[in-house]
Amino acid sequence: MIRRLIATTHGEPQDVLRLATLEDDPPPGPGQVKVAVHAVGLNFLDVSLCRGDYPVRPDPPMTPGVEAAGVVIEGDPAWIGRDVVVCPALPHGALGDTVTISSDLVVPRPSDVDVISAAALPVTYQTAWFALERARLRAGETVLVHAGAGGVGIATIQLAVARGARVIATAGSVEKRAVCLSHGAADVRPYDDFACSADVVIDPVGGDLLSRSLDCLAFEGRLVSVGMAAGAPPPVDPARLIARNADLIGLSWGSRYPWARPSEVRAAYDELFRRCAAGELRPPVTRVSSLEEAPSALADLAARRTTGKVVVRVSEEAS
Repeated sequence: MIRRLIATTHGEPQDVLRLATLEDDPPPGPGQVKVAVHAVGLNFLDVSLCRGDYPVRPDPPMTPGVEAAGVVIEGDPAWIGRDVVVCPALPHGALGDTVTISSDLVVPRPSDVDVISAAALPVTYQTAWFALERARLRAGETVLVHAGAGGVGIATIQLAVARGARVIATAGSVEKRAVCLSHGAADVRPYDDFACSADVVIDPVGGDLLSRSLDCLAFEGRLVSVGMAAGAPPPVDPARLIARNADLIGLSWGSRYPWARPSEVRAAYDELFRRCAAGELRPPVTRVSSLEEAPSALADLAARRTTGKVVVRVSEEAS
């Protein structure tokens, strides 16, 4: 018997997710492996999946959880027994005892990166990595990072600093602004007063914040929109981009990159694992919850009552 969180309808995570006890999953098919899940990283996109407003909308029944660390227990003999990091394909997410996934999407976990940190790494750090790549960040440039105390925000701050950039972050409270500074931001500002000149803006918030951020772009500045936690932004007049010779870039890592750019994703993992082992990146795990506590943890994430990264410990192997 296995446990799995399942949403049978759309709504708030704490209202629609139920912990079910099921018969074991069927054996993995050709080209698949079954992973015993040890830990799962939570993301705002899990909230969006439950609500039904994520750009990729799997129909219920659905299990969220798009990043996990565990060990392969069935399938391709070359993988059995190996510690891995996985990003499951929806609607069969990782918030359960096991998950079956294409072996093409499995990444070995280095022994010098622990299980909890590994589960906190894929979505936020890959999103930050590709956002900075798409922004063509160069050493010495200034980066404005919105929601700097969140998972993507902290990952972006750390990676931008590691690449030699100066970071200005925004956050909604004194405590959250202190978190941004502790991860390398040179300056932190409130959402109502962040006027600056930035070569790059990374925005996981959306709403009117994106529109206001266009005024911060320097000549040939690049704004990368990676989320809409505050809702869809108002339409953008192209004239505002033309005046600055600016770029407005959209990025959704989890919906396409693992399948469309697998070699680039693996190269990103190589850099992330290396920098993590060297201490240049510190996955900001601030809360570890049980599988039973995951719906309430997602509710806190949705209400912005969390900082950093929330991880669900599914197995005692993740202790």
